[in-house]
Amino acid sequence: MKSLITSFDTLLIAAAFIIMIMGLFGRWSLWREKKDKNISGDWGRVKNYLVKHSEILKRPNVGAAHMAVFWGFVLPVTVIILAQFSFSMPGVPALMLSFLQEAAGIAMLAGTVYLFIRRIQSQESEGPKRTVIPMFIMLIILVSGFLAEASRLRITGTGSAWASPLGWMLSFGTPSSPLFMQLMIRVHFFAVLLFIASIPFTFMRHLAASPLNIFYKKQGPKAALREIQPEIGEIGAKTAGDFSWKQLLETEACVSCGRCEENCPAAISGKSLSPRKIIRKILEQAEAAACQECFISISPKSLLEETISQDEIWACTTCMACVEHCPVFVEAMDKIVDMRRYQVMGRGNLPYEARPMIRDLELYGDVQGKGSAHRADWAMNRDVPAVGNVKDAEVLFWVGCSGAFHPRNKETALAMVKILKAADINFGILAQEELCCGDPARRLGEETLYQKLAKQNIDKFKKYNIKKILTLCPHCLNTLKNEYPELGCSIPVVHATEFVMDLITRNKIKLKYPVADKIAVHDACYLGRYNEVYQPPRDICRAVPGVQLKELKRNRENAFCCGGGGGRMWLHENTGTNINLIRAREIAESDLDMIGTSCPYCLVMLDDGVKSLEKEKIPVVADIIDIVADAIK
Repeated sequence: MKSLITSFDTLLIAAAFIIMIMGLFGRWSLWREKKDKNISGDWGRVKNYLVKHSEILKRPNVGAAHMAVFWGFVLPVTVIILAQFSFSMPGVPALMLSFLQEAAGIAMLAGTVYLFIRRIQSQESEGPKRTVIPMFIMLIILVSGFLAEASRLRITGTGSAWASPLGWMLSFGTPSSPLFMQLMIRVHFFAVLLFIASIPFTFMRHLAASPLNIFYKKQGPKAALREIQPEIGEIGAKTAGDFSWKQLLETEACVSCGRCEENCPAAISGKSLSPRKIIRKILEQAEAAACQECFISISPKSLLEETISQDEIWACTTCMACVEHCPVFVEAMDKIVDMRRYQVMGRGNLPYEARPMIRDLELYGDVQGKGSAHRADWAMNRDVPAVGNVKDAEVLFWVGCSGAFHPRNKETALAMVKILKAADINFGILAQEELCCGDPARRLGEETLYQKLAKQNIDKFKKYNIKKILTLCPHCLNTLKNEYPELGCSIPVVHATEFVMDLITRNKIKLKYPVADKIAVHDACYLGRYNEVYQPPRDICRAVPGVQLKELKRNRENAFCCGGGGGRMWLHENTGTNINLIRAREIAESDLDMIGTSCPYCLVMLDDGVKSLEKEKIPVVADIIDIVADAIK
């Protein structure tokens, strides 16, 4: 039998694969020399991801379409590979295999059409060359393949209708012409070659980069920031070349699906920040730098700040919504913080509104500028022991700057003390020796100040042989639990809601008195998305007599940020709608008596937001620890 593949075709196939391989190698050269600590691959994770499609299926329609395209591709390719081996197959199994291939092709065509339409309708910033064109090529491949099969059936008059249903139906409208069949075969062939060769140069490179990014998915704490050493000149990201190889790999893996942007509170509220565009701009910078190394000038811009504005850099609340919703584990947030680091430590370019707070941290060790002498004023005459005066303390109560100084949050700190005493817990506080954990400084890019504060606190932990830390603030929780270990401190840290729920479970305290009827929980970003603590706040509310627990429209991992994280508590919102107002409106429309939160930032931001709505009936905003204290009176 004469082969359908000519020698010239073989050369074309080889050329297509050479272009693809060289292109992918060129992409690899963008990040191959960078290093990251604690990054190891796991093929099992890739296999489970591809088989289950669990992340992509968080959006059922898009997930189903992607799964149809994926398996519609895998099955025919598997059959083609097996066909290269000589073996015979009885008639019925062969027909069944033909039917499965046809079904896979139909599913792939349907999925591709759906995704193609979505891409056309989306506000895609990349342009058609990276997104729409490769999907159009896929459609040509699929349509030409079905038409070639239909023409074959029309010419030969053989084959079973059920084994090739779409081909059989199309055959009635297809010319009975060998020339037409050959034309469709050649169109199919050349479209496949064009698709293969274009992979490195369009968003289809995610076929290689995304599995690789999943393989190298960061382990350990979620959304961990990159470790840097300012003392040896590491001051964040000035150019794309200052990012780690893993960070640059993530820019390659991005498919510009827009999930990050659709869930970003800054983007939703009308700010200029788009996580997707941040990733795209970093990749373009890396590509430009690589071309310049090859003596190809495609862009005069080499500094990140020349393409990424100050408004974009400082609009981020570090809420981790973009990280949570990315189907291929791309993180924009850590790159934004790295750019902040350069702006602050490399250029001294900190937003003026945040400068007093940073100065207070430098001089006094707290965000209020009150000083250590007033750190324990909230506990005066309240019989709150300093940890140095407590023998074998079970737990250190880490109060935090908000609990120590903010009038509203001081009430929550006293409520926590009341609960600890009711449960007969042997505890203590650092009192005047406690400093800010450093989270505001680190999120604003002041890494040197963060490390200074952290090391001083760690010295206090060692001084008093602290065995366990309890904190009210999720930002403190995340810093003490997940970031201090980088500096050599690995003490168990629990949030107040976890600790209190354990007390309730062990009957150490009893909630006897009603507080409100309809309560919903606002999930704080740093407690929920960062540390996956969702259930304890809800279980506590259910334990309060007479409570009807409700859910906000956006809850748990989909919860909407209050707007106070990432140092935004000290920055002005000069564009768009205030983020806390968006969340406050959602709360006000939920028919609630009370909204319970577990974060001092959220408490202040939501309370301000709800009160500014000027409605006759607004829900009370309360910390869940305050709710517990009221219920045990």
